[in-house]
Amino acid sequence: MSPIDSILGIPGLVVQAVRRMKDTHVWAGPRKRPACVHCAGNQVRVKATYLLTLKHTRQGNKLVVLHLRVPKYHCVDCNRYFRHRFAGILPRLRATETYRLEVFEADEGGVSQRKLTHTHRIGSVTVERWYQSFVKRRVLELSGRSCPQVLGIDEHFFTRKRESWLNAVGRALENGSFVGGATRNRTGVHGFAIRCMTTLPLRLNEVR
Repeated sequence: MSPIDSILGIPGLVVQAVRRMKDTHVWAGPRKRPACVHCAGNQVRVKATYLLTLKHTRQGNKLVVLHLRVPKYHCVDCNRYFRHRFAGILPRLRATETYRLEVFEADEGGVSQRKLTHTHRIGSVTVERWYQSFVKRRVLELSGRSCPQVLGIDEHFFTRKRESWLNAVGRALENGSFVGGATRNRTGVHGFAIRCMTTLPLRLNEVR
């Protein structure tokens, strides 16, 4: 893979031309024909080709626009058709996953949607939709992880930052139980926790 091919960060692509104007336009296509996705046969031929235009990333202040040549293949073995699949490019989208992740991280990092509509040339509704999409994806990735049923909190660490204590307790809502250590000062964090029990659906089990 040549350096100009690897700069896109999409495996299996061959850069055919690059033009730098107001934006950076890159024309690319697949490096080789894949095996059939249905029967894994190697007897495939190109039935047709169409051009897909995608927003890929930003280099400096310029937007990188990817013009991708996408072949449609016909498998001689099983007589079925399929399109070439590229890593990091989902069907029916006009932006690569690299670009969508870039927008998500900028939005999550505090960049306003109004600013993103100017720098990345997408609507605010699109920014919000992409953000929700990545949030749901991360929730699915974490949903299968094991979570402890009991959360223990050291009152000495959370005495001066009750907001952080509440955040930690809030993350234990789905666990169903909370264990708070007995404190020497009943008016301290332990008393604060008891007052919070009126709003948080948790059980406070005092460890003596």
